[in-house]
Amino acid sequence: MTNWKTFYNRIIRQVYLERGAEGFDAVGIARRELQNIDFRIVSDESEIPEEHLKGTTLYLRRHRGHQVGRCPGSHGHLCCNYHTIDLYAGCALGCSYCIMRSYLNFSPVTVYVDPEPAVQLVRELALQKKGETLRIGTGEVGDSLLYDPLFQLSEPFIRGLSDLDNVHFEMKSKTDFVDHLLDIEPKGNAVIGFSLNPPEIADLEEGIASAVQARIAAAKRVVEAGYRTSFHFDPVFRQANWRELYFPLIDSLAGFRKEAIAWISVGTFRYTPPLKDKIADRPYLYEEFVPSADGKHRYIQRVRAQMYRELIERLRAVTGVTAYLCMESAAIWKRVYGRMPDEVEELKGVFDDDPARLKG
Repeated sequence: MTNWKTFYNRIIRQVYLERGAEGFDAVGIARRELQNIDFRIVSDESEIPEEHLKGTTLYLRRHRGHQVGRCPGSHGHLCCNYHTIDLYAGCALGCSYCIMRSYLNFSPVTVYVDPEPAVQLVRELALQKKGETLRIGTGEVGDSLLYDPLFQLSEPFIRGLSDLDNVHFEMKSKTDFVDHLLDIEPKGNAVIGFSLNPPEIADLEEGIASAVQARIAAAKRVVEAGYRTSFHFDPVFRQANWRELYFPLIDSLAGFRKEAIAWISVGTFRYTPPLKDKIADRPYLYEEFVPSADGKHRYIQRVRAQMYRELIERLRAVTGVTAYLCMESAAIWKRVYGRMPDEVEELKGVFDDDPARLKG
């Protein structure tokens, strides 16, 4: 388990605080933990000196605009029934393949310190859609838990949504930073999820993320504490020995009860042209890629479909859970499952029942 204080002292150099945001609980918690760092008050981000516009700087501010939205999806590809909340925008983990590097400015990392309006928006949405399952997560533009021990922004969502049977609030991470969440009660349908790649890949490509086995150990702790967990094999990399890398990783999940796993997703590596410009030296670019409808480059369909079939079969055999595909086309779904996602009984609640609402 990572020592949070040592970790934060290593990755945080400056903190800027928006004027008017001083009184939020998250700010007070962070001040107590970061006693050696000055919190400098600014009117907005434009007052942060240019030399501090980097990933080691945090900018604490209130959220403006609509805080809860649907996952933006990807043109021409089917999108799962997922809503997003931005709590942390930006990331210091340093994963080489992170597609956000092609469109998100990581300078500085922004922390939205006022969670209550978003909690209330989710509650209103849940009451409007009582007959629907709402999957809502905070990991769209930043790791859900990388800074969470420092600000404890997940707790208001866990507690505030715990009485809503149709809401499944997910915190997705490449860290093992879960211990501050274990004793929260009630937990409701909260899900703590983990992105996984084989250690041989993670050690080279996932920066300062927690070791893969530490993430799996953290998943066991959250399940023992009463949460459900989720696993995201995304992005999966194709190389000559990909089976020898991914199958043992999947096998390491054998100790999890099916009922303890909320869902599993699988997606293969994809990139945008701007991202390729930043990672041109990475060996995983040597495979054959083709442009897709959304502008991203993916492995050719035949290759992707074969990988998906084998990975999903292995996951089902080990965990009993049917995995879903992340950001894939209707053609791939039909090649892998023989049908569209809303027709896969095991995925009810993950994808909308109305095919017209699937991005295609």
